[in-house]
Amino acid sequence: MTRPHLNLVRNVPLPTSAELVTHLQSLLEPAVTRQLWVALLDEDDCPLPTLVPIDVDAEPSLDLADGLAEMLYCLSLDFPGASLVLTLERPGPAEVVDRDRRWMRALYGAALGSSARFRGPFLLLADGIHELDPLDYIGIPWVYSDDGEHFDYNDESDDAERDDADGDDDQGFGRPA
Repeated sequence: MTRPHLNLVRNVPLPTSAELVTHLQSLLEPAVTRQLWVALLDEDDCPLPTLVPIDVDAEPSLDLADGLAEMLYCLSLDFPGASLVLTLERPGPAEVVDRDRRWMRALYGAALGSSARFRGPFLLLADGIHELDPLDYIGIPWVYSDDGEHFDYNDESDDAERDDADGDDDQGFGRPA
């Protein structure tokens, strides 16, 4: 696949998801490793010359989500007016599985918690970029633990339990209240 030079796409707005998916497909190869890609669009939805890969675990965790929310918040301060584009790359079958849905939920929650403008999250599989309907992942617990516990930031009892356990004064996504 030939990648377009940034100068050819820098001033091309990507206001729709379809246009953004096409742009992402021109940048990212089919999935070969598990990582999160963070891209930036300016206030006119034109691509900025920034694409950050972040290694991630197989399952999302509370620590990762809090750290990601903090990082996204900091990026939004460094790039005022920009939109953050989140794309999870996952190797393996080109089939959306529950783990992908948990990741989409975690990324969506972290992006909301960061107060940053964002697009996505998107999922990069062997057959290309997928945009899941939020109804496919919003209602599921977004963090799974081996002991069967599920954490959901929409459940106030989970928030209170976690806040009491860590002793700090955050809102569950890394930023102080």
